[in-house]
Amino acid sequence: MQHAPMLESRSEEVMSKTHAYPEPFVVPPRQEHTHSFILLHGRGSNGEKFGVELLKTRTGTSNSEPADMPVKGGILQHACPGTKFIFPTAKKRRARWYKRASINQWFDGVPIDAQEDGVTKDQEEWQLEGLRESRAFLKTIVDLEVNAVGAGNVFVGGMSQGCAMALHFLMSYEGADENGRACSDVPHLGCFVGMSGWLPFQDDIMSELAPIDPGEDDEDLFATSDDEHDGQIDNMGLFEHDADGSSERSPATRVCNLVRDNMDLPPIASSSPLCLSTPVFLGHGRSDEKVNMERGVQAADALRQMGMQVTWKDYDEGHWYKVPQEIEDIVRFLDDL
Repeated sequence: MQHAPMLESRSEEVMSKTHAYPEPFVVPPRQEHTHSFILLHGRGSNGEKFGVELLKTRTGTSNSEPADMPVKGGILQHACPGTKFIFPTAKKRRARWYKRASINQWFDGVPIDAQEDGVTKDQEEWQLEGLRESRAFLKTIVDLEVNAVGAGNVFVGGMSQGCAMALHFLMSYEGADENGRACSDVPHLGCFVGMSGWLPFQDDIMSELAPIDPGEDDEDLFATSDDEHDGQIDNMGLFEHDADGSSERSPATRVCNLVRDNMDLPPIASSSPLCLSTPVFLGHGRSDEKVNMERGVQAADALRQMGMQVTWKDYDEGHWYKVPQEIEDIVRFLDDL
């Protein structure tokens, strides 16, 4: 897969590192190309391994497929014959928690099952470099597919850490325009599908969703600026002014600007971020020993509080998709779009 042209608004340092990512594993559509589905693997896996396992999932009715298909068709391929499936692979990063072992991961961080006692600020910030680099890499893939089939026909999602990465991508996505300008004319992505995932910086996000105390507004990152940048943020159109000159940002805008700030992206002006128009499916195993289901529930709750349409399903299994029930639920979700 070729890389899309680099956007000037991204730093050269971050963008140069996107070339360290392996080529995605791509399964072509079985019919005319109408949709593209980009799915991210979990920590330590890779695109081909995840893609083959996911796409071979089948029911008793999906017993026939063309012999020349690179991956034997399962539920998803039979239900979505015009869909091109794209499984990117995360580049290898040093995992601080695992004595700096080099593994495929979208971003570094303390494993979720080791966070019962919380994490330090420094440990939380381990995530940032990978989130920024992986986000830029994914943007090149998404841009190519949007150009091919239109944003509304491009789906994104992932499994475990791939779900977490894709959620942060979705919440920072504002179409081809990265400069925080109004984007009401930019179509949203078609849907999001996440399995056994969580939301990075969950506590910070929930703080942004809490009602703002007017007396504490000066503590808001986007509410004030120092002398050097006085008026700069407001001149971007970040604030929506009502008749009496006051300014207010929606909870969804505050959250998306938090995520975009983590990604080194400019804030957006819209009170209705583009991600609010993208339907979300989240599935999780009740017995998940790696990512406790409560983390998935918390992610779904945060997205709903932002105003997103979330379909939540939970299953008896652990840290994997429940075969074939969860995949069938995903197909039903796609059918209802």
